[in-house]
Amino acid sequence: MHSVVHVLTADVVGPHAIAGRLTTHLRHLPDDPLAVHCDFFSPGGRRVTTWVFARALLEEGVHGPAGEGDVRVCPAGPRTTEVTLRSPSGQCVLHLRTAAVLTYLARSDAWPTAVAARVASAVDELLTGLHAAG
Repeated sequence: MHSVVHVLTADVVGPHAIAGRLTTHLRHLPDDPLAVHCDFFSPGGRRVTTWVFARALLEEGVHGPAGEGDVRVCPAGPRTTEVTLRSPSGQCVLHLRTAAVLTYLARSDAWPTAVAARVASAVDELLTGLHAAG
């Protein structure tokens, strides 16, 4: 099984304007099908950092506010999705083209049968563990 990698440009938003642009890769890995691996690259093409968060945040965030923790996603106009990343050292606000986010979601939604079976198995294990603990 292969991963899905979608390359896009993220606008880094400052208090009053766009502060810069980053090349961003949204990755969907078959071994981690419920997550988005979001890689950020320097202008020279070197990967600077990776954030991993729930894919559901992107799915929900293109339509309305999603997330309560370190990653929040919401619409920022008719063509833009805003992603806010928070860490102890500060926060970064990114604007992504909503069409690019939707393309990534569509590409990563076409899971092979084996990946769908792994997700179902992981959910079953979680529910069994919760039932046993409860």
